[in-house]
Amino acid sequence: MSVQISAYIEDDIKQKMEKYSSAHGLKKGYIIQNALDYYLNALQAIPSSVIVPSHISVNEETMKTLLQSENNEPNSKLKDLLNDD
Repeated sequence: MSVQISAYIEDDIKQKMEKYSSAHGLKKGYIIQNALDYYLNALQAIPSSVIVPSHISVNEETMKTLLQSENNEPNSKLKDLLNDD
């Protein structure tokens, strides 16, 4: 049994989906259903501690603090990680 759902998506995602749909001859509903199924299965299979959000939101006060920060040098832990020695 199928049910219809409705959701707002960003314009760039819609354009990507339409391009993929046209290029592969797939219906958008099919693409959305498969993407949602893959995503939900991955959430069950992967520990939540390793899932990184694709977007990070900060409030106005935090953003001002980040923009005013003068310490642009990486800390020692980041340097060690990037050196990979």
